[in-house]
Order: sequence, then C-alpha cells, then structure tokens
Amino acid sequence: MRRAALLLAAVALGAAHAAEPKLPELKVAYAISWNGMSLGNASITLKPGDRPDCYRYESVSDPVGIVKMFYGQPRETSEFCVRGGRVVPKRFSYDNRGDSFTLTFEPGRVRDGKGGVREIPANAQDRFGIQQAVRLWVVARAFKKDPGTVDFTMVDDERIKTYRFAITAYEDIETPAGRFETVLVQRVDNPRRSSKFWLAPSRDFMPVKVEQHKDGDSDLRMVLLPDRK
Repeated sequence: MRRAALLLAAVALGAAHAAEPKLPELKVAYAISWNGMSLGNASITLKPGDRPDCYRYESVSDPVGIVKMFYGQPRETSEFCVRGGRVVPKRFSYDNRGDSFTLTFEPGRVRDGKGGVREIPANAQDRFGIQQAVRLWVVARAFKKDPGTVDFTMVDDERIKTYRFAITAYEDIETPAGRFETVLVQRVDNPRRSSKFWLAPSRDFMPVKVEQHKDGDSDLRMVLLPDRK
C-alpha cells in the first residue's frame, strides 16, 4: 500500500514535469545537529530565476547561542537551469562573515572569481545544487524495477569530487513536521562515509531528513520542521 501511494505521487509529479521539469517554489526549515549537539536551524528557499526554466536555491543558517560566535551565519546560493530534465549549474556563492567565494559555470569549465579556471565533467554540480540534481533523478527513477545508480561531480572552491548515489529503501519516518512516506537515497561510493536523504513525494521529493555518517557514526543530522504559519 505504501509503495502504491508513493508511486501515485511520483507519477503525478512526473506528469507535471513531462515537457521540462518545473520545480515548485519552496520555503522549508530544518533543525541541524552535529554529533548530537544542536547547531540551530537552516531556512531553504527555491524560487524561479530571471530566465525561463531557471531557479535560485538558497540556504541561510541561523545558529544558536555560542555556536554563532564560532560558526557564523553562512549563506549559500545556487543558481541553475533545468535543461533536458537535468540541472545545469550557472553560479554558486558562499558567504560567512567575510569568508566567501563564488563559482561561475560554463560548458566544460568553472571560474572561481579569482581568475582561476578549472575543467569539469558534464555531470558537475555545485555543492548545494547537487541536491536538486539528485532530486530530479529520483523523480525519474524511483519506481523503476532497477533504478540503478547515478554519479554527480561536486565542485567546491578547492576540490572536485565525484559521488555515487542509489535508491536503497522505502521507509516511513517521523519528523517534527509529521510522519512521511519516503524514498531513501544514499551515497554509496565510500564504505566509511555515507550520506542519507529521505525524500518525501508528498513534499515534492524534498528531503525531510538528512544524515551524514563516518565509520558508522552520525556526524550531521537535519530534520524538517513544521511549516511556519
């Protein structure tokens, strides 16, 4: 029954995206913890950009108490377009109390804002927009008999690294925002490090829970908070 309900949600979203995926506007908030210690909340928005089929995806952290003194209040922005059903990155920016950098993407290369140019593969994504690339892949593959795996290369200010993701389970999970039927997507390229994303079809396949693990222990955890009235 659960798989049937998830399948209907995926089909409905897929039909709406048939010509070219139109990502819905979003405004969600997550509670963030690190090794069991609360770091505060993060607000994430997704809005249309200044061109057709383009978007602005932004995260603003709101750390608690003394965490803010040491951690700051980082803001990440990913500007991208959707072409042929895939995310095409355009610009990424990071800013946190003077610690900032920008990346400008062009076919086959990225400029870092300091005159540096690096070659990148066709599947490259910035470190924030990669979430939307994985999300669109899940929408297209979640209920196929063999969804397979997908590789995306993440481009940061200093490194370029390729990650592999796979759909590994369908689970019901509880969050402060309620109970959700989810598709579990995991990073599967490194047995010592794993990232887990529980995507809820009822929330447009946005993650309602995220965990990062190292050697079996949970480092980072994010859970969806109730919508603000």
